[in-house]
Amino acid sequence: MKKLLLLFSAAIIFVSCNSNPDYEKNLATAISFFELHGVEDLDAQLELVSKEIESESALYGSEMVGYDQFVEMLKGYHDAFDNIKYTAQNWLPGTNEEGQLDGSVRTYGTWTGTNVVTGKELDLKGYWYMNFDDEGKIVAQGDFFDFGGMFNAVYPKNLVFIQIKVKDGKKQEMIDLLNSDRGIPTTVAYDGAIGYDMAYNDETNILHLVGNWESYEKYNIYLNWRLNEDDFIKQMVPLMVGGESGLVVSQPNSNYQSF
Repeated sequence: MKKLLLLFSAAIIFVSCNSNPDYEKNLATAISFFELHGVEDLDAQLELVSKEIESESALYGSEMVGYDQFVEMLKGYHDAFDNIKYTAQNWLPGTNEEGQLDGSVRTYGTWTGTNVVTGKELDLKGYWYMNFDDEGKIVAQGDFFDFGGMFNAVYPKNLVFIQIKVKDGKKQEMIDLLNSDRGIPTTVAYDGAIGYDMAYNDETNILHLVGNWESYEKYNIYLNWRLNEDDFIKQMVPLMVGGESGLVVSQPNSNYQSF
């Protein structure tokens, strides 16, 4: 009976080890891809990637993107950081939707590096997955980490401060206008916009906006569009004290610090 159980156990182990035949090869590819990212060898990285790749960003609200966007994402990290290094806590085999091993690779770990502009150190924990095609190239990839936290911690900030002096009794009308599709949602969708915060001071009837942009150059392109091609600010004018003078923009700003 003991011999029978041992044979049965050995059979299970043998089947388990051979039910995921591509995993070891794909694991080597995944590890190589991460190491090449660390030395910023983009061309060698792309040799491991299918032109049909679908990539899932950690950016809130983002959708799957294709090869060109994936390449730009890699370039962005290479440009933004020096001394990039990934330390894996685990390399794990992945499964398909039915829970069957499919040769894919998952990993938990930590990225470190130094932002080239701010000099701040990256310490980013997260989870990443890679799926592979029949040729062993990466055909799907996804990032799961706190993108906003990373950005706030290490990236430079190009902040724009805006004050809007609102007429008495027009608070809600102004807030509704800014929340409409043509308002702040259009602003944050504009090229170069990272995000906006809004608050209203009831004592002074002043609405405060703080915008964060990739660069002040991109903000000025946006501002020129708002002032000369778009009519949204004209809709705000009747709600502001002093008309157009009720809108005060402060930019560029320097010496940003966080405490």
